[in-house]
Amino acid sequence: MDRDIVRALAELLRCFERASGMDRVGRAILAASACLATLACSAAPRPPASAPGLAPAAAASFPDGASGRLRSRDLDFPIELRLPSKSAWQISDGPTWLVARHAASSSELALRTWRAERLVRRTECVAQARLARGSIPEVHDEAVVDRRAFGTPADFDTELVVGVEPGAQGISGYAIAIGASVGRCYAAVFTTRVNGSGAEQEVAARLGVAVDRIFASVRLRSVDDRAVRHRMLSTPTTPPPPGTPPPR
Repeated sequence: MDRDIVRALAELLRCFERASGMDRVGRAILAASACLATLACSAAPRPPASAPGLAPAAAASFPDGASGRLRSRDLDFPIELRLPSKSAWQISDGPTWLVARHAASSSELALRTWRAERLVRRTECVAQARLARGSIPEVHDEAVVDRRAFGTPADFDTELVVGVEPGAQGISGYAIAIGASVGRCYAAVFTTRVNGSGAEQEVAARLGVAVDRIFASVRLRSVDDRAVRHRMLSTPTTPPPPGTPPPR
């Protein structure tokens, strides 16, 4: 699909948003998906169902079950978040990024906190994040379906950008939240890709989970949080003296 069609998709989405006043990520992406499907049908012939690499989207289930708590230990400012179906992800903590991968659904979540100049600006945090992780998707205005201030983690000036990009391998979606605070930067990047039947709706659902359930749950762990956990893990229980009767 060429850039002209993607621009047309973005314009149709903006018109629809102005008419309906919708402000939720999932609803915006679903509106874009409907337009995308219509435009794709008129722009190019549909590949045959037997073409390689075009298995139905439902074949790769995205982990969106009950959330489990995930804590970082190696980031400059440790964080905590809730990760749906935590056991289904391959998790790598550090040294600079906390990364969770779900290979079956071509999905990846990467988060980082780091020290910065005291009066660092968000644009500087964006540049530093991209320098440290070259795989962060480039943001093309015509592909953006949501861009707004985001409230987590607390005390950060964070912007959320959500986009969808059609390509030869299917539809790719991303959600990027990067923020600045006094002497600190924060970045959260979620990417996913779906091909085949129902790809538009599946990408929309995954991005909704990433923003509403994962990004929205992120918080920086305080010094007190970490001190309590350290004492719980490192303080051994003193055994009772020999001959002491068990508690009733």
